[in-house]
Amino acid sequence: MTMKTALLLLVALLTSPQGVGGGRYSKDGLAFDHPAEWKLADTSTPELQRVALTRAGASNLIMVFAQRELIKTAAQLYESRNSVTMPYVMNIAKRLGLSGPPPEQSQCVSVGGQNAVGFRLGGTLEGVPTTAEVYTIVLGQRLLHLVHVRADKDDAAGAAAWKALLDTLKVEGPAQASPEGEHIARIVSGGVLNGRAIKKPQPEYPSIAKSARASGVVTVQIVVDESGNVASARAVSGHPLLQPAGVEAARSAKFTPTTLCGKPVKVSGVITYGFVLN
Repeated sequence: MTMKTALLLLVALLTSPQGVGGGRYSKDGLAFDHPAEWKLADTSTPELQRVALTRAGASNLIMVFAQRELIKTAAQLYESRNSVTMPYVMNIAKRLGLSGPPPEQSQCVSVGGQNAVGFRLGGTLEGVPTTAEVYTIVLGQRLLHLVHVRADKDDAAGAAAWKALLDTLKVEGPAQASPEGEHIARIVSGGVLNGRAIKKPQPEYPSIAKSARASGVVTVQIVVDESGNVASARAVSGHPLLQPAGVEAARSAKFTPTTLCGKPVKVSGVITYGFVLN
């Protein structure tokens, strides 16, 4: 198996793409430029725009995955990260011979003046030292994954195409944005946030829940603002009689502010509370 074939399999390009010429892609509200010598393949589906760039003689594979469903709430963004982003990154890490991805999104790139955050993974593929970068960003209320996989020796070969993509990527937004639309793009998904809490008040055990012998773990989805304060909280699992207490406690929590690319950012994640009957 050649290095190029292995990279194609790595990101599951399982359909037979049709090559498209030119130096610009523009379709269904998604647009970006690319060097003319790179071959573009569009294997989009009704649910996902999926576009790949490759170059003859190099192992580089650059991809854009644009989810067609609009991201309307911070909770939806968090759920997409768990169901789409993390399984994808974990699969790439496995292919590269890694035990797993880094625990947090710690890398960022600028996309049209806005920060995309994600992961940079280094390992081996078919015995060849290989690097994979996966970034996520919300543009036009759509979740995008930007991917660049290449053998380390071909890092310079893909630099111009990668820069062109990042500098020119545009997504046309919906005619009517959701009330949270302009804020969602600035939220970073942060997973489980318990370990980042510098103040985590314990919830009171509701008397009605005790009477009903209700116990267990309540998970609360939260958005933490640039100062580390909880901007919103919503229970997503746990006993119904315990959820209000978990949400109330979460609203009083305080977290270490998160900074990416030198700028403070909002973080979407979850915090958990355990209720144990004595």
